[in-house]
Amino acid sequence: MTIDEFIRAEAALPGYPGACCRMADKWVTRVTGFSALARFGRDFRTDEDVRAWLAEPGGLAVAVNRVMRAGGFAKTRDPQAGDVGLIVHAGRLCMAIHAGSVWVSRDDSGMIGAPLGAGWKAWRVA
Repeated sequence: MTIDEFIRAEAALPGYPGACCRMADKWVTRVTGFSALARFGRDFRTDEDVRAWLAEPGGLAVAVNRVMRAGGFAKTRDPQAGDVGLIVHAGRLCMAIHAGSVWVSRDDSGMIGAPLGAGWKAWRVA
């Protein structure tokens, strides 16, 4: 499955809890064969689970950093198509997939496309 096919399939889905991180983890699983969340040993299923995790010290940035480190992913300063990262969109952090010409993520209102310059931290996946 290509990145474009994956994004089209995601766009057809209804919203779900923790969409930005869940979508990125589904992509990581497709590429590597394992879930970074599962390797970390923690998951979220409900909006309440998501709120509880984000309320912990460091919020999304610390949570994602820990998950990616536990999965064995190296940070990169030069993300490429297929890598994942934290982006700043509409004044908040989101986990996203580098789709070549844009970062792609999703939230409660649907899919997000952000310019490559919105990247804050990234991890090599592909």
